[in-house]
Formats: sequence, C-alpha cells, structure tokens
Amino acid sequence: MNYIFLIICSIFLPIFSLKQNKPKLCINCKFFIKDLEYGNEYGKCSLCPTEESSVKLLVTGYKNIDNYYYCSTARQSERLCGKEGINYKQKPTKKEKDNLK
Repeated sequence: MNYIFLIICSIFLPIFSLKQNKPKLCINCKFFIKDLEYGNEYGKCSLCPTEESSVKLLVTGYKNIDNYYYCSTARQSERLCGKEGINYKQKPTKKEKDNLK
C-alpha cells in the first residue's frame, strides 16, 4: 500500500511543481520608463501619471517624463498597480516587434 502511494506521489508532485509563479517585474513591463541618469531603480510608469500631469497636458499638449509616478510608488499603491502588478503587460520580444513591421 505504501508503495502505491509513493508511486502516485512521484507521478503527480513533479506535475504540480512545474507551475512556477514568476513575479511581475516592472523592468519587464511595456509601460516602464528607464531613468537615463540613475538606471532602473528610479524608473517610472507611463501608465501612472500624476494628477498634476493631466492638467499640464491639457494646457501644454505634451507629456513630460517628470509627471509620472515612480514604479516603486505605483507598486505600493493599490489604487495604481499594487503589489500584484494588476496593470502589468509583458514587453514585446524582438521577434514580436519584427512581425508587427
């Protein structure tokens, strides 16, 4: 009886362990804007504009990179993206970009 249980476990456990939850990293998101001066740590999210930027956009007609929330701020706020990364979209790969052309 014990051997049957071991055989069943040895079949099903590897199947369940294949599903790995990869974290949704901002640097892999298509909305991520890398900070040219300081790198990825101070990157901003183009999907999370500040309230001030929407008013400036109506006045000037152009977006300014300084008017977006930092990714670290967006991930801390459930209103913006949250710890789960609810607005996360994977960056297209080079092959996908070439296929679109």
